Amino acid sequence: DTERKIVVLQNTMLTLLLFALALAPALAMLLGSVAVFWFRVPGKLQAATQTFSAGILISAVAGELYPLLSSPQNSVGATKVVPEWQVYVAISAGFTVSLVLMFGMEHLAGSAEEEEAESKAVVRSLSKAVSRSFSGESLEAPPLPDAEAEKVLEAFREEVAELQHGVGRLQDSLLAGACEDIDKIVHEVSYYVDRTKRRLAQPEPLDEANLARMKFHGEELRDNADNLGLQTSVAGARRAVRAFELTLQHIHGHTEHQKFHRWAPARMPSVQAILSEKISWPLVCAVCTDAAVDGFLIGLAFTASRSSGLCMSIATSLEMGFLGLSFSASVQNMTRSIPKHVSLVVMPPVLLTLFGVGGNAIGKLLQANPALFIGFISFAIVALLFLVTQELLAEARKLAGDSKRVNVMFFVGLLVGIFLEKFLHTLLG
Repeated sequence: DTERKIVVLQNTMLTLLLFALALAPALAMLLGSVAVFWFRVPGKLQAATQTFSAGILISAVAGELYPLLSSPQNSVGATKVVPEWQVYVAISAGFTVSLVLMFGMEHLAGSAEEEEAESKAVVRSLSKAVSRSFSGESLEAPPLPDAEAEKVLEAFREEVAELQHGVGRLQDSLLAGACEDIDKIVHEVSYYVDRTKRRLAQPEPLDEANLARMKFHGEELRDNADNLGLQTSVAGARRAVRAFELTLQHIHGHTEHQKFHRWAPARMPSVQAILSEKISWPLVCAVCTDAAVDGFLIGLAFTASRSSGLCMSIATSLEMGFLGLSFSASVQNMTRSIPKHVSLVVMPPVLLTLFGVGGNAIGKLLQANPALFIGFISFAIVALLFLVTQELLAEARKLAGDSKRVNVMFFVGLLVGIFLEKFLHTLLG
């Protein structure tokens, strides 16, 4: 009876520990969601934290998860030998499912804002939206390194010469009073202003999704142009010109369209900005799925090794704090409704916690079937490596470039992960 009580107490403590490990990143995400109302994290600090998290995750994969694949007979205390072909099938299936899910989530997040861009309301407001994006908000970019800033200023001086030349031409046209010439030159000067602001803001190059949509609308614009020549009435001509103009503005809007990044918070909307109050549900689904997968991985890793689960929780807490900040900033730019905002940002942390507990429960059930458990471990390894290589390190490189102080944080995280695993193996056994 005493032994049974001890076992029950141990199981209860392990359950509480698991709940705490799943709850930690959920709370970090909530804190990031709340913090968006007051500040944005400096780029280099964010990059350093991301590289540090990447080091911890690589340590967990190499030290805890990969050995389970290389020695599957001992992975979950199997009492029977697992056939080699089952091991290969399980590993391959886990890799495939994980890759499909990870790239699918990336595609879902990348296309989240496209849904709004395709609606007529957005098309009709694109001209104003583009004007607002160039009104000064787009210049609120993070400071550049001295060498890069000098290149930007050199390009800026070239643009200034073009602007000055355009102003001179405009003054000549004003003296002549030629309406068409004035209109033409004003539009040309507006283009140079747009180009100057883009060079100062240093926007990202067009992503493949945006470029593909622009090509699609280019074909649409050609159809609109053909339709112009078919008009036989003034009213029809006006409608055709309007359709041509809207398609052209849509293409212009895509040049400024940015896809959602997990750790790149949108700028705080100005008080005067008119928000659409329309929720981007594909984005919400992508973030919720992301949180659920991370929680599931924590629970699964905890089943395989308690120290691995703790390492996963620490690294995930850091990344989830930034994801909460980014997601909350995106919601902040969709709606001013506090109830909507709160309900949306609470969903991912809740799912993370629930899936953390669920992942551990599934892991325990799968211990009776080592081949399936190996498949899930394979899934976890690919998901973590995708997170490290495709997101954490990639985003950090965008923010900090080749900064040695930021890059060295990866190895600091790796060292901390190794020491943490050794300490936890000694403490927890």
